[in-house]
Amino acid sequence: MCGGRAALPRCRSTSRITGGSMQALALLAQLLVGPGDTAVAETPAFRGIRQALAACGARWIDAEVDAHGIVPQDWAARAMFVTPARQFPTGAVLSLERRQTLLRWAQEREAVIIEDDYDSEFRHGGKSLEPLKVLDSSERVVYVGSFSKSLLPGTRIGYAVLPPPLAGPFARALQLTAGAFPVNLLEQKALAAFMACGEYERHLRRMKRSYSRKFQLLLQLARAELSEAFDWMESDAGLHIFGWWKGAERDYLRFRATCAERGVRFAEAQAPAAAGTKYGIYLNFPHLSEDELREGCRRLRLAWEQQSRDRL
Repeated sequence: MCGGRAALPRCRSTSRITGGSMQALALLAQLLVGPGDTAVAETPAFRGIRQALAACGARWIDAEVDAHGIVPQDWAARAMFVTPARQFPTGAVLSLERRQTLLRWAQEREAVIIEDDYDSEFRHGGKSLEPLKVLDSSERVVYVGSFSKSLLPGTRIGYAVLPPPLAGPFARALQLTAGAFPVNLLEQKALAAFMACGEYERHLRRMKRSYSRKFQLLLQLARAELSEAFDWMESDAGLHIFGWWKGAERDYLRFRATCAERGVRFAEAQAPAAAGTKYGIYLNFPHLSEDELREGCRRLRLAWEQQSRDRL
């Protein structure tokens, strides 16, 4: 599979094209868990995972995430949804030791791990670990990816790399949902030609140069202007930066309201904490110019200063 990710094993795995990665995740939830069954989901995580599990009537375990990704436990579950290449939304990279622990867990529990690799092709420095799927010798991992981050937003082309036991059921489920999640054949052929002639790789390199400049600028601005308010996570890849709020929950809610008054909106993540709810924000940058990034951080700083004054 092209796109800047490490090559996946060619042995017995089967690839299927989907109408974006969300279709693959939803179908896998339907195939692997049913009413009363349990799955593991990172906390925080992409909200679509819990929506897919809820639609199946399944329960989920909120798995803790730290600076090194999901914290392994001996969960009593049939499936796990995980983002090892770059945890969403914190950006933490799962260590090799933890990857091996997850694979042992899946084998012992006869569970399936769904590896969602959503934007790791956009690496701004350092070297990434190979996908979890590459280490999978017991056919317990499904690798899910998408081209939605590297092409136009309306291009809904995703894919799933499946172990043999799941290939047939997934293909049949895919046929049943073809109308709800159409995968445009013309777009597939255009993408295939784009990749075959080498233009896709050149396109990715151009995007990486542009995004890396914005990434470094935004990270520098956030650390300079907002380190009193947020603990920014270390990261060297992806299309957003993430930070945990340092203060109390009530102060964060006031800060968020002040930002809205100043015309600044951002994506938000939550996780349970001893004193209530732990809040974090992630700032997306691909759609903004460098001047807009500077202005956005300036407004966030002013909102923080106003919130601090109001607290006194």
